[in-house]
Amino acid sequence: MKKYCTLFCLILFTTLTFSQENNFNITLTVKGMENQIGILAFYFGDKRFVKDTLNFDAKGVAVLKGKKNIAEGVYLVAFPSMRYSSFDLIIKETSFSISTDTSNFIKNVIVKNSVENKQMFEDMNYMMPLGLENDSLQKKLKGLNKKDSAYKKIAGDIEAISKKIVAHRKEITKKYPTTFYSKLLNMMLDIEIPEGPKNPNGSLVDTFYSFHYTQKHYFDNIDFADSGYIRTPVFQSKLLKYFDNYTFPQPDSIIKSIDMVVGKSRANKDMFQFCLNELFLKYAKSEIMGHDAIYVYLSDKYYLSGEAWWATEKSLTELRDRVEAVKPTLIGKIAPNFIVQDSSGKMQVFHDYVSKNKYTVLVFWNSDCGHCQHEIPVLKKLYTDSLQALGVRVFAVSTEQTDSSFRAFAAKNCSPQWITCADMRGVSAFRKEYDIIATPKVFVITQDYKIIAKNMPVDNLVGFIQFMDGLEAKDKNKQ
Repeated sequence: MKKYCTLFCLILFTTLTFSQENNFNITLTVKGMENQIGILAFYFGDKRFVKDTLNFDAKGVAVLKGKKNIAEGVYLVAFPSMRYSSFDLIIKETSFSISTDTSNFIKNVIVKNSVENKQMFEDMNYMMPLGLENDSLQKKLKGLNKKDSAYKKIAGDIEAISKKIVAHRKEITKKYPTTFYSKLLNMMLDIEIPEGPKNPNGSLVDTFYSFHYTQKHYFDNIDFADSGYIRTPVFQSKLLKYFDNYTFPQPDSIIKSIDMVVGKSRANKDMFQFCLNELFLKYAKSEIMGHDAIYVYLSDKYYLSGEAWWATEKSLTELRDRVEAVKPTLIGKIAPNFIVQDSSGKMQVFHDYVSKNKYTVLVFWNSDCGHCQHEIPVLKKLYTDSLQALGVRVFAVSTEQTDSSFRAFAAKNCSPQWITCADMRGVSAFRKEYDIIATPKVFVITQDYKIIAKNMPVDNLVGFIQFMDGLEAKDKNKQ
């Protein structure tokens, strides 16, 4: 968890910026909330933040009046006395009224002087019965065989509901072409894909035309100059879906997509802040091998360069330290050399050992580490059963400096064919160069000292080596 300390500092010190103050006169009347307290909160990604307290009087009326800093977006009114049951509203217009009652917030709503909220509640009331019908059909679908006629009938009914929803939402966006709610609906609708270019025989020129078209036009219906999107419950998932579904899962491709999205977000400083922080958060937390290169790229290009105006000096200092610690062992880098002593006291130069082997597994361990006590014996068995035959050798390094515990653990858990070492004199720099903040830590290194894998569970080593051998064989065949 130390790895992400900087990340959380950056998020903690993120400023939730709002637009300038406006004169508001919003009246909320909720039958059943007489002399009660409500909470006005706004969405921000997948979180909600309290904006104001609403005091409902003896008639169930609460008023937001006067100059207030309330930015455009989707808000919710929640009621502590009802276990925080809530209803949404859009704040864009500054003077309107909404009345409803606790028996059914949406069905019983009456909106005055707000086109935004009238449109939203009309849509919600249209969607409610369709949603209930869809849920019922989905339950019936479970347990049915896809080949059964009953399954096909229900699946067809579900598709019909989906088409009905899309048609309805297209209709209301035409009716209200300039509203913020229409922007949200357009964002949520799937991109319409035209017919792709075809060969003379009728086949598509690009077999993946639909994917590539969606990838290129995914953000067409989003106005990045409007920061209201970030105060909704839907924009964050839309943003991240692009990286999960429409970006090739390889660092160079992900980085290219990041730059594209961040470039679009520069149209509005709040959008820029939100998009950059969300993407930084996503890849700083990622446990996928190689994604630390994305973390480093984002840090260098956007945060440490000074573009992240919201980050504090303290958080940037911590981030800079983390980036410098991670950089030397990114995938593709030359593994740092170091010198340690083996169990006989002989000095072992790591690079000298690596140069003799097709692959070297470098593993750092500690005898007091519970994970090491489990993983190192597993590695020993895999080495004996498979890895040794695949041309793999192991260089196992204890991070401790207690001779007796090092020897006892090595004798019990490490193979005698490994080079098993420690830094008894406390002079080796491997702890810093390999960013050893937790154990076990595993690297796979080629004969020319290149890091090709890191932080990989030992169970995956055999499959990974076989995959690399397969790639090598394909390259030879092509040549």
